[in-house]
Amino acid sequence: MKFCLKGKCMICALTFMPLAFQAKSQNQMLSLKDCIQYTLQHHPNTAIYRYSAQSAAAKIKESKAAFLPSVSGSLGLDYNLKLQTSVIPAGSFSPTETKLQLGNKFSNTASIQADQNIFDKSASIGIKTSQVNKEVADLNLSKENENLIYNTASSYYQALTYKEKGRLLKESEKQYETMVGILKVRYEQGVVKKSEYDRGRVNYNNVQSEILANSNAYDLAINTLKNNMGLQLEAQITIADSISNADVSGLSLPKQNGLESNNLIDFQIDLKNLELKNLDVRQKQAAFLPTFSIYGKYGGNAYGTQFLQALGNWFDYSTLGLKATIPIFSGFKKKSQLAQSQFSFRSQQLTNKLNQQTYKLNVENAASEITSTYVNLRKNKENLILAKEMMDASTVEYREGTSTLSSLLDADYSYKEARTNYTTTLLDYLKAQLSYYKNTGTISRFVEELK
Repeated sequence: MKFCLKGKCMICALTFMPLAFQAKSQNQMLSLKDCIQYTLQHHPNTAIYRYSAQSAAAKIKESKAAFLPSVSGSLGLDYNLKLQTSVIPAGSFSPTETKLQLGNKFSNTASIQADQNIFDKSASIGIKTSQVNKEVADLNLSKENENLIYNTASSYYQALTYKEKGRLLKESEKQYETMVGILKVRYEQGVVKKSEYDRGRVNYNNVQSEILANSNAYDLAINTLKNNMGLQLEAQITIADSISNADVSGLSLPKQNGLESNNLIDFQIDLKNLELKNLDVRQKQAAFLPTFSIYGKYGGNAYGTQFLQALGNWFDYSTLGLKATIPIFSGFKKKSQLAQSQFSFRSQQLTNKLNQQTYKLNVENAASEITSTYVNLRKNKENLILAKEMMDASTVEYREGTSTLSSLLDADYSYKEARTNYTTTLLDYLKAQLSYYKNTGTISRFVEELK
């Protein structure tokens, strides 16, 4: 299956798209799109950030509760073991002081009260703050999904590069196997020296060692991919995509339109953070304003010398009132808090300005990098094809006895160098393309166009 490097699909759609893949099933062939789909569904970070967004939604309801009626009830049952004694000074009612114990052995109270805020500017701003925090949590979820896509695709490309290198090494192994066979026959016939035969065997063994090392590197890359997917390391997977000789000629540069800030989640988060700082300033200013609320209370008291008597001898009462809380002096605490919020707001403004320049720089660097790696990849692919043709021609010439072993080994060295350069620039190009999509905030377009 050929590997397509462009993409257009909504991340959220992939997140909830069913994927028929079992972590502990038999070896699975997964495309890049399959891996990204599994990551968005199963990686723990997705659930963590989703819970954070749900928590922020619950916070909105909590802040709105400040303007909903609050109803509470209370009940008290008192048994006065020893009544309090009151002393009336002499001369008031009698020439001597009088000691009295007022009250009953049992006294009970019960009441219910309803409170309703009428005006609280700080609480009103708190509702808006919680709504913006919910928007930030949603943006953080989207940002984390983009990070997961980037990490998954990056590790997938790493494994894909080792897979391509392994394919090229296998081709070299077959050539060396043929060459060593020819050298062995010629050596047995006395046509070539033992040293030439040994040189051929050494090169053949070196290729086999490279294949083994590359296979181990591929396994490690697959494990990294599984970890970035949130997949158990015990699961058996194989990447389904491959890069054929025709793919490089089909590669193209992404259309570079520069930075569109609204596409960048980090930029949107910066704007929301600035809005939160402004709301914090307004909330600190609102702390200087009075708050008003109304309340109503209904209750009753019961007294008696016996417990049962106290339960049936009730005297009810009711109250309706208006309450105003007016801040007068807080020891400059509120003034200091306001100053801190204002400085924090100005700091956020400067931070956003610096971040905007950083985002532009990242896009320019990514565009430059992808152009450079694209040109290098096409050149190195061309060199690889030429080196392969030279290697094949030298092998045929040596087999026919019209070329020396030294010429063959020189061609082989050139082929190895071209192969290394090709696989290196291939990985560089794939990562540069991915980085460009990420820095321009268009990684969803990359995902959508995956086949």
